[in-house]
Amino acid sequence: MTEQREIDQREIDRKREELRQHLNEIEDRVNPRKVADRVVGKAQDSYNEDPTPWIAGAAGVAVLVLGGIALAIFGRR
Repeated sequence: MTEQREIDQREIDRKREELRQHLNEIEDRVNPRKVADRVVGKAQDSYNEDPTPWIAGAAGVAVLVLGGIALAIFGRR
């Protein structure tokens, strides 16, 4: 009987360790700070690889913002 309990305890310990590892993996995937760090890292890598699309996107946003401001100022006349 004692031998079976030892086998059962080893199995329980093994399952606990597996569960702990799975929970750590899930925490890594959904932790907001870690998600943000991954996204920022990917964006930085993308920019470092080829900044042209980022510059074009920023220019497009600037045109939209300035157009909106101009419309708000001059559109009321």
